Amino acid sequence: MKRMAIMASTFGLMVCVMIGGLYLGCPKPELKGYHTFSRAFVDRNGQLLCITLAQDDQYRLYVPLEEISPAFQEATLLYEDQCFYQHAGIDLAALCRAFWETYVVRHRKIGASTITMQVARLRWDIQSQTVYGKLVQILRALQLTRHYTKAEILEAYFNLAPYGRNITGIETASLIYFNKHAAALSLPEALTLCVIPQNPSQRNPTTQKGFAELLSARKNLFVRWIEHHREDENKQVFLELPLAVRSPEALPFRAPHFVNDLNRRLPWSRRGVIETTLDWQQQTALESIVAGYIQRRKPDGIQNAVAMLVNYQTMEVKALVGSVDFFDPPSMGR
Repeated sequence: MKRMAIMASTFGLMVCVMIGGLYLGCPKPELKGYHTFSRAFVDRNGQLLCITLAQDDQYRLYVPLEEISPAFQEATLLYEDQCFYQHAGIDLAALCRAFWETYVVRHRKIGASTITMQVARLRWDIQSQTVYGKLVQILRALQLTRHYTKAEILEAYFNLAPYGRNITGIETASLIYFNKHAAALSLPEALTLCVIPQNPSQRNPTTQKGFAELLSARKNLFVRWIEHHREDENKQVFLELPLAVRSPEALPFRAPHFVNDLNRRLPWSRRGVIETTLDWQQQTALESIVAGYIQRRKPDGIQNAVAMLVNYQTMEVKALVGSVDFFDPPSMGR
């Protein structure tokens, strides 16, 4: 018996050493450069011109953690992972409860995924509904914890999380839905967006049913928020106001020739919000002038024109019209 106990202890020690070796020796995974990003082009005054699609047809804009609303960050942690800064990537107590509820009692399915585990699932496209997938997700979460700080993991989550449709990342969601950067989100807007990733298909803000479910989830989260921020109780009235949300179909596509040319010229490494020299008011005026000119000269057989407005002192392009109608192939619009 004593010999068996010694053998068991030795075996256990060897397993621990192997696991420790794997943990310490696992390679550092890439979190930023393994997929492509969109670009949001704005004019010199910050007016949105257009948002391009990434190569996988996702709207995905990168934003650093310090440029995300603190209220949104706190609300997300409150909703998704309250012990984010305390655990080592996995919440053992929550996992045990989830295993008991899902596979033993079979009462309901519980994921118990921490934010680190969600980053792992999104990064490696892990099918975490199975036991095997969940184990892979746990190991990947430990790998992330081994190589990245909490701030880096949280930043990765905010840039990888799905926010309905083909919208990925909080900066993208904020710009598309509310026409503002993630740093400028109000509390009602922050609470609205942070409940979407848990069920992005059922809480799609651009559908009537999804919008109703989204508002219900936001209301429940606000109750929890008030437990931590009694000073915000008077903001209940703002959550009862109508919420205007823009759909991706309503995104602007302004100065298309200018934007497309700039998008082709920029290196792949340039991502996120691109500030241009264009002035949208002057662009609108130039488009009107070109359209009026073509209308007057149609009897003379003139059907198209090109115009560019340049600041002669700085040589900055202030407005550019590549054709009278970008969407008219016969007139070589594109």
